[in-house]
Amino acid sequence: MHVWAVLFLSFTIPLFGDNTISSSVPKDYTPTFINVNEELPTRYKSVVEDSLYLQLIMLSSIGALAMMPEDITNWNAAKLEEKSLSQRWKEHVTTTPVWDNDNWAINYIGHPISGAWYYTMGRNDGLSIGESAALSALMSTFVWEYGYEAFAEVPSIQDLIVTPLFGSILGEGMYILEGKLDQKGGEVFGSRALGNVSYFFLDPLGRITDGMKNALLFFRIDLDVTMSIQTYPQFRAIPHHLTGEPTDSILYSDREIGFIITFR
Repeated sequence: MHVWAVLFLSFTIPLFGDNTISSSVPKDYTPTFINVNEELPTRYKSVVEDSLYLQLIMLSSIGALAMMPEDITNWNAAKLEEKSLSQRWKEHVTTTPVWDNDNWAINYIGHPISGAWYYTMGRNDGLSIGESAALSALMSTFVWEYGYEAFAEVPSIQDLIVTPLFGSILGEGMYILEGKLDQKGGEVFGSRALGNVSYFFLDPLGRITDGMKNALLFFRIDLDVTMSIQTYPQFRAIPHHLTGEPTDSILYSDREIGFIITFR
């Protein structure tokens, strides 16, 4: 049994050269399929799997933000309803990032902490400092700012800079604290409970994704989580009486790229 979930909106990439009209599929338009898990080195398996589980956390966060007062999120519900989800997303991601007016605590405390949590998840999955910083930038910029949050607002200049940059610096400090906690046997002031709480706040995303896996294993469900990239052409049929050809033709235009997560 397969359960499919779209990770990002599909988007178009213009092909080089003119569009072609043909009654058969040109070689350049042959659909391709890339299994990201298989293309990456084995040592990235844990972080890829955790990143895919992380999408459920991010989607939950969007739901929580949608229920918050407008004076906190600065999301105008009435204005958002004027356009469809896809229209809003395309408009926001193609607009130059703006300087937002969110509360300073959200921009300069909340976002660096979020970036740090992406970072510590990567470090605990075996990534280097540079790789973990790249993961923080990937998650905060492309998945969050230009992904989920772009359905509601234009990407923020502060968030694009502050979240991955200061998040990575803060995250490395948190990773070091985790190491010191390990040296003390996972105890804080002699308390294992305080140690567990500390572990959670130092790497909540990693702990939550581990919890998801363990919960599924409890019910004897061992999911094979895979991210893949599927490409395929857009096309439309052209009636033969419009082209003068003896049979209908097909007009191929831009190629679509879909990012897909598979749970099996």
